[in-house]
Amino acid sequence: MTLTEEQLASYHNDGFVLLENAFSGDEVENLCLALAEDERVPGPWLITENDGVTSRSIYASHTRHPVFERLVRTERLLGPARQIADADLYVHQMKVNFKRAFGGGEWAWHQDYIVWRDADNMRNASQVNVALFLDDGTEFNGPVIFLRGSHRLGTLDRGASTRDHGAGHIDPDAYSLTPVELADLVERHEMVSPKGARGSVLLFSPQIVHGSGTNVSPFARRLLILTYNPVSAAPSPVGAPRPEHLVGRDHTPLRIDRGRFDCP
Repeated sequence: MTLTEEQLASYHNDGFVLLENAFSGDEVENLCLALAEDERVPGPWLITENDGVTSRSIYASHTRHPVFERLVRTERLLGPARQIADADLYVHQMKVNFKRAFGGGEWAWHQDYIVWRDADNMRNASQVNVALFLDDGTEFNGPVIFLRGSHRLGTLDRGASTRDHGAGHIDPDAYSLTPVELADLVERHEMVSPKGARGSVLLFSPQIVHGSGTNVSPFARRLLILTYNPVSAAPSPVGAPRPEHLVGRDHTPLRIDRGRFDCP
């Protein structure tokens, strides 16, 4: 899969680009079956909602399940990411964010890179986020909302400190924009929410301001997000680095796999 000049321009100008129907329904179903298997594996990589039971996020499935290990190397994800970064890439982080029907929680307005900068000693914002819709993304089930072009503002420094949140998962609440900041940004940057059928792919900048609301619909919303980082920009651990399920340690350049995603 190769991005057109128009798609590349959309990514660089807007901070995101949507590629509809990149995966078949059968392929997405196989990924969902694999996800259900991995969700049953206990460990610190599984983050729950406040009830302590409902899944909110699961990290690093590609290190535990062969279907996801192949997914991170598919040309449909890795190809466009390498085109944007113009570099060899490795997986800095993989996660699936869940939003259950009738109440899946919101994600505060934030930028991604600043967290990786502070928590993981990431050198610069050269990452590429690649999100795969495991469910239809609609206006009803808590879709991601971007502030178009806000990535061009650079890093919006926060008063937050990762020292206050331990060495594990850091919720966007810790780095969220204030209502005043958001209102000011919205005057200059349009709010837009790319939506698509399951199997669509959304590429977005680590600097774009984004968030999402509560899922009030009867339809679940699972979003798989891969963060690729250039091998040349891999961070050097300082102090006690976060666990490997949050910060990829294998910086070997990924090679493209052109296969399907059938469960073994």
